[in-house]
Amino acid sequence: MTVKVLGLCRGNGKGYIEITTDLDPEGLMTRVRTATGVHMECPIYRIGFPAEDEIARRHAGDDPEPGMHLGVIAVPLLDETSLEIGVFSREDPTHPLLVIPFKTFETKIKSRLAYKYHKDLTGRIRDIDQRRLSGRPYTYITGIYPVEDHTLSCRFRVRFPYDGSPEGCAITVLDKAGNRMDVTPVAMEAGAITDPRDDTQRINETEYSIILEHKPQTLCIYAKPERHDGNFTCISEPMFEGFVNGAYDLTKKPWWDEGYGVWFEQHRATWADVANQRAISAKWEDRPLISIVTAVFRPPVEYLKAYIDSVLAQSYEHFELILVNVSGDSPETSAVLDAIDDPRVRIITTENKSIPENTNVGIAVSKGDYIAFVDHDDTIEPDTLYRYMCEIREHPDADLLYCDEDLLDNGVYRWPVFKPQFNPDMLYGSNYVTHMLMVSRHVLSQVELSGADVSGAQDFDLTLKCAEKARCVRGVQYMLYHWRAHQNSTSANMDSKPYAEEAGRLSIQRHFERVGINAEVSESELPCRFRTRYFFSEDREDHTNDPKVSIVIPTKDHASMLKTCIDSVLSKTTYANFDVTVVENNSVEPETFAYYEEVQKQDPRVKVVTWPGKGFNYSAICNYGAAQSSGDLLLFLNNDTEVIDGGWLESMVGFFARPEVGMVGAKLIFRDKLVQHGGIWVTQDHCGHYGEMMSYKDGGYLETLRYPVNVAAVTGACQMVRRSVFSKVGGLDEDLAVVLNDVDLSLKVGQEGYLIVFDPQAMLYHAEHVSRGRDETDKDRVIRAINERARFYAKWDQHIVRGQYLNRNLDQGNGHYKITW
Repeated sequence: MTVKVLGLCRGNGKGYIEITTDLDPEGLMTRVRTATGVHMECPIYRIGFPAEDEIARRHAGDDPEPGMHLGVIAVPLLDETSLEIGVFSREDPTHPLLVIPFKTFETKIKSRLAYKYHKDLTGRIRDIDQRRLSGRPYTYITGIYPVEDHTLSCRFRVRFPYDGSPEGCAITVLDKAGNRMDVTPVAMEAGAITDPRDDTQRINETEYSIILEHKPQTLCIYAKPERHDGNFTCISEPMFEGFVNGAYDLTKKPWWDEGYGVWFEQHRATWADVANQRAISAKWEDRPLISIVTAVFRPPVEYLKAYIDSVLAQSYEHFELILVNVSGDSPETSAVLDAIDDPRVRIITTENKSIPENTNVGIAVSKGDYIAFVDHDDTIEPDTLYRYMCEIREHPDADLLYCDEDLLDNGVYRWPVFKPQFNPDMLYGSNYVTHMLMVSRHVLSQVELSGADVSGAQDFDLTLKCAEKARCVRGVQYMLYHWRAHQNSTSANMDSKPYAEEAGRLSIQRHFERVGINAEVSESELPCRFRTRYFFSEDREDHTNDPKVSIVIPTKDHASMLKTCIDSVLSKTTYANFDVTVVENNSVEPETFAYYEEVQKQDPRVKVVTWPGKGFNYSAICNYGAAQSSGDLLLFLNNDTEVIDGGWLESMVGFFARPEVGMVGAKLIFRDKLVQHGGIWVTQDHCGHYGEMMSYKDGGYLETLRYPVNVAAVTGACQMVRRSVFSKVGGLDEDLAVVLNDVDLSLKVGQEGYLIVFDPQAMLYHAEHVSRGRDETDKDRVIRAINERARFYAKWDQHIVRGQYLNRNLDQGNGHYKITW
């Protein structure tokens, strides 16, 4: 029995050794021992394929001496330890046929020589494991994602053939010195799936997560199934950094997009555009007058000049600019204002009071059909008024308008803010509307102007008041407003207006008082961002009017998982008025029914009902559970969820104190604290989750993962809906048995005029796909899923409005708010 080494090379995280042997390579096995004493099995790959054409075999390099065979051993590159590679016959795994030393310095020299002089060999053996995946165990990393400030989650998958019976798998993780790392692999999802390369076979697939320090490191992950050979994956420090950088790129927000400057250059109005717009708008029969009101108090002279120039350059020319000069004795300011020679500009000189009072002076003398507000140190694009008027021509009942904005910082345009269409819950968290606020005379005449007590948040106060009366609110989704960043501006220095935060809180509090909602608004962990707690009784300590919540949990077997879910609900939830309806769906395991009896005896709030159907139809099961419950609010909850904080249910229920809210969803995270669900985006032929794979601590773009926001849909894994609305829309569509039924329900609720709220304060763990597995990995489920998706999109594609929840300048099919080109 002969085994010889023919050559080797080093690749990305792995080394490859070509051997020749007179034994069938399938009858060989390889064991590797590190200098630290850790043992692992490494695979051997044959060069050729069964019964391959001789000419093709030789062309591929499979041309050994007569009676010999070629194989390749893949080993991890652990450069701070030496390896001892033993090649054994499977018939005698105790005595090695060959021992191969694998040392860092020596293998680097040999590898470089091989790449230079034996390119045929290196081309043949390098990455052979990436080309020969079928039929054997395989381990690979899917991503490395930031979780905490100093930790990362490394996600990896292990695949091996499925023989119909359960099989465990041992995981060992090594550092570059071959030492075992003190990490605990957590199975994120597991199950038997259809082999993606052969739909006649099944394979086990388990995704794991390990938590690592946030630093570049060599990492070797070794997986050993009980009845199969072991396999490993190994990445070097540069590869590790590449995975982390890939995660950052995946989740990078638009304001960090290095390409924004180029994007803006491509999308702003050119000289030719402005000329064309001026000609077009001059021919409009209906040309409403726009009054632009600006309070002027000693801004930097160059900023004031730039602002005035940006207004006078407007392509829509039917406007008046009202400058309320409260600068007092300021020769520099007076010089700029005195130099203006345009009949459309009016300068009102008055005593300096609060910002709202100064602005009100301008409003009082304005003549426009619409009144816009611009700060004295900012600038607007030359097509701003044109774009606003185009929006009004398309939506004549628009009474409140705003646009996208960025920061103008020392001549550089950065930090773009692409805003959705009107989003009340986002507005209750902070004034995302800000600039350029424009309101109609029609709605302005119906509201009380802001007073000195909301100084610093006067635009927020006015926005809330006008939104209450507006027939229509429209976002003009063009980058038109540039907020100047300098020492005295709020954009650059929150301390410049410390009173603004309390003014903002007061503005929201008064809004709820005006509309008759019993709520308590408070400041939060971030400046000028607010949280609202809602109540159902005037006496906030009185909970007799709190609506009853019926939690409906569909389930089949997985008793231990169901127990974790229900135990967390019963033991942690602080909200008192709820019950739990477990909907049994064709379970077969005795421990499942034993648990049903046990939990109903332990807590009278829990009851188990049995769905009379067969197979799996999520919609029918949930509809049945809803019919067997009595709560004013229905909460559909997956059996693979777990409550994290006791206030979750109280937070979700609170939104229903507002009659316009029809559905609320929770923030769901994986066990490794990466986001699984942050609301659902829906576009033509596609939908998905916002914020997937982001840290649970990350606020997301515009803080949409930290503060409530209105979305198109929320997942059925934790989906609360008014019973009356649920009945009104006909419940869940039972023709959508498995996929998109939760999104369909959300869209039906939204179509009736109700708001869908994503509530990130309600946070639960969710082990997605554990109980059923992924549809896309089962050939029979794939066909059903395709049919149901086709039905869903045929129904809804025509109703989806671009830019409604995700600004039209952002990729409508990406939950990480990427700028679209």
